[in-house]
Amino acid sequence: MKGNHWMRLFVWGVCFLAAAGGQLAAQEWAQVQKALLQKGSAMANNLAKSRKDLSRAYDALDAIAPHVHYASRDVLPWSFRVLPRQENGFEQAAVLRNNRLELASRLLFEHTIRRLRTHREDIKQNLQYARTADLASLIPPEAKFIFLGEVHHQPVIEQQILYILAHYRKRYPERKIMVLTEFVLDTDVSLLPREMDQRVTSKRAFFDLLMKWRIPIFGLEEPAARAAAGEEIFSETGNPAFLSATTLSVQTRNRHWIKQIQAMHESYPDMIFFIYAGLGHTEYNFPAAVSAAFNPKETFAMDFFVGKRLRFTPFDRAFSGAFSGPGVWYWKDPRYARLAGFDVSVVLPARK
Repeated sequence: MKGNHWMRLFVWGVCFLAAAGGQLAAQEWAQVQKALLQKGSAMANNLAKSRKDLSRAYDALDAIAPHVHYASRDVLPWSFRVLPRQENGFEQAAVLRNNRLELASRLLFEHTIRRLRTHREDIKQNLQYARTADLASLIPPEAKFIFLGEVHHQPVIEQQILYILAHYRKRYPERKIMVLTEFVLDTDVSLLPREMDQRVTSKRAFFDLLMKWRIPIFGLEEPAARAAAGEEIFSETGNPAFLSATTLSVQTRNRHWIKQIQAMHESYPDMIFFIYAGLGHTEYNFPAAVSAAFNPKETFAMDFFVGKRLRFTPFDRAFSGAFSGPGVWYWKDPRYARLAGFDVSVVLPARK
């Protein structure tokens, strides 16, 4: 009986807007995300006293849609249920908050996939392909917040981002630009990085070159978040999970980044901001996405892959890799950009 109750709640959560016709505008999409996340949190709030009930709720999700691979590690890279390492109230409360949010994120993720599939044919007609492109020229002149989302540890992506920054400055020599990034701490008031994120030491040469070009750099990451990256907790399957990569931590980090970007915009209103981070933070349709927090008319999101797009985005789940392979994907009509997660998608050739 209880399982049926959770199934009804889940079906309501993913389908309550399915009858709405037409494409979701950015404001409407933000409301969808908020509604689904609140619904998922409300569902999980009822499970605070019993972890067995939580497990039964996940079993109900798996029973409804096994074809979308509801094993939590398959939903998002950081989407896993975790267990407290020790018996203390603070850690148990944090773990419970993470697991509630993880359930809510599943609702949003599945709703996004269904929404994309609903518009499958129209999206196919609107998404254009080019073997190569001047990526800087694809950025609209009115964009003030330009998100560059990467798959980590790929030097070829760094080279493309350097190319974009150089060509953008050449295209708009009168504009002042700044790079705000995940890979530098937020404690440097000089806007130039004195301490790099030790998890990504390969980027030191990248930022050294930006400094040589006199492009200001400002870090988004809190020192505490970096410190937590070295600590591990365990998922229910016994696999280790980094504290900085749990669903709750990603949401917390994203909210901090949003405040940092807004503060910099208030201090430097004439600046063009390039936000360089992992694409899990920059895709419009991810839970608590940084890019979704800003004025759609002034925001532009470009994602980068090497070899092929990866299966952990809602877009790739919905289209099963139909738009993968090296090249540049962009919209003839941008009305689906927010739903798909990007304005431009770049798949770079893998080095042999």
